Amino acid sequence: MLLAPLSREIHQEYTKLKQQIESAPASFRFEKAIKSANEVVSIADLIAYQIGWGKAVIRWYHAGLSSETPIMPGDGFTAWNYTAIAQHFYQTYRYSCPEEQNDAFDQVVAELIAITEQEHQMGRLDQEDVWPWCTLQSGKQWPLSKWIRVNSCAPYKRARNLIRTSI
Repeated sequence: MLLAPLSREIHQEYTKLKQQIESAPASFRFEKAIKSANEVVSIADLIAYQIGWGKAVIRWYHAGLSSETPIMPGDGFTAWNYTAIAQHFYQTYRYSCPEEQNDAFDQVVAELIAITEQEHQMGRLDQEDVWPWCTLQSGKQWPLSKWIRVNSCAPYKRARNLIRTSI
């Protein structure tokens, strides 16, 4: 049973995205036909993007648990070059087998929910100044919940809408 409102929100947006993906023709999964910002991507690319950012948050979180300051955004990037990071995620997390990619996505979401539940129970999920890595370049402090939300719920909803308007 999910206790944290954020866990329920992640699960809800994830479920809606998975349903949207499943409603698309299987042949559409790898077709670059979805207009996203200044590029054209596939469903597989959108899923890879979700996996990449989810894994980034998980990596940052685990570094914070070890009192380490993670290199952000990571994966070889020290600057927030979103276009290059997206391309990296498309290559790294785009599996040739849809089931493998789905399993990887499922695992990332399960781990994000587990982190959310644990931190909610500890009372730290919505607190600022708990995780030094949650500080923006401007110096503004975000709670862990916001980092999780902007790297899960919001992009899941965006991906779902992109798929829906493209098929």
